[in-house]
Amino acid sequence: MLIRTRPHRPMLPLNSFHSFDRSFDRAFEQLTSSFFSTAKRTPVVDAAWHDGDLVLTVDLPGIPADRVDVSVSGRTLTLSAKTDESAWERSMTLGSALDPEHVTASHVDGRLTVTVGAAAREVRKIEISTTAPAAAIEAGEPSQPTSEPASEVQPENGTSENG
Repeated sequence: MLIRTRPHRPMLPLNSFHSFDRSFDRAFEQLTSSFFSTAKRTPVVDAAWHDGDLVLTVDLPGIPADRVDVSVSGRTLTLSAKTDESAWERSMTLGSALDPEHVTASHVDGRLTVTVGAAAREVRKIEISTTAPAAAIEAGEPSQPTSEPASEVQPENGTSENG
C-alpha cells in the first residue's frame, strides 16, 4: 500500500506551501496521466517562414511515404496520412502572399516537410502616353488642351448650367 505524506515545514508561510504543494500535485498528475492515456495523439503541424517561403513540418513516425498525401485544390493545401489503424488530415487556405503552383514536399525518416513558395511580386512599369486616346480623337476632341478664359464660371457638382 502506498501512502503519501505531507511533511511539516514550519519555515515556509502556510499559503505558499499549499500553493507549491498543489502545483506539484498537478504536475505529477499530468505526468502520470500522459503515461497511461489511451487517447490517440494527432500530429502537430509546425510552420515557419524561410526566405519568403512557408515551410510546414509534420512528424509522422512509423507512417511510410506511400501513406502520406499532399494536395492543392485552388488555394487550399491539404496534408493527410492514412494507415490501417488511423487517419489524419489537415487543410489550410493559402493567402495571397503564397503561390499554390509552387508547392514541394519531402518525407524523410518520418518527417513530412512541405514548402510553399512565395507569390511573385513583380513590378510592372506603366508607360505614360503624351497623346490623346484614340477614342477622344474620333469624337472630335482636340488632342492638346486649349486655354479657356479664366472668367468662365463652371457649374458646381450636381447642378446644371440652366438651373
